[in-house]
Amino acid sequence: MDNKKIIKKSRLMFAGISAALSLALAGCSSTPVAAPTPYKSASTKASYGYSSEKVSNSEYRVLFKATDKTPADRVQQYALHRAAEIAQQQGFTHLAVIKTNIDKKPVMAREIMTNNEEPVAFNIDRQCTMSGCDEVAQPMAVASSNDVVKTQINDIYFSINVKMANDMTSLGKNAFTVQEVLTKPLEPKNGS
Repeated sequence: MDNKKIIKKSRLMFAGISAALSLALAGCSSTPVAAPTPYKSASTKASYGYSSEKVSNSEYRVLFKATDKTPADRVQQYALHRAAEIAQQQGFTHLAVIKTNIDKKPVMAREIMTNNEEPVAFNIDRQCTMSGCDEVAQPMAVASSNDVVKTQINDIYFSINVKMANDMTSLGKNAFTVQEVLTKPLEPKNGS
């Protein structure tokens, strides 16, 4: 084989390996992680986090997609916080939730399992031959301290329709000021 054919064959083999590796990595990264969803923008339609759409000049629909590992009150707080950010950007001082919707869809996810127990690395067996018996250590498969397993979780789709205004009277008694929503911390203090 001449050098040109060898180089061409090597390039094709390298391209095939690269494509297979890329597909394997993409498959791993598209599987959700069974962990709480932080407050963030959803980068795509399938991503976790918030997204919104304008319904009218003073009404928006805000969706927060999260895993069921995210506390329900946190998901609601995230959606309301995003609505308040939009209201502020649009020049409104008050907002009221006029409609809520929640949907759950099962999905397979990756979960990191931690084991605090000291794993037993070897099982002791007796092995006997014609010359006598000896104890022999047999390696056995044990869970490491950080195994990744597949588990079923639910994706939570929590949406709110929010009406915005510059006065409380037009929104009713359940209205919030944008400032009171935005000043409430998104994460609880002391990890609780």
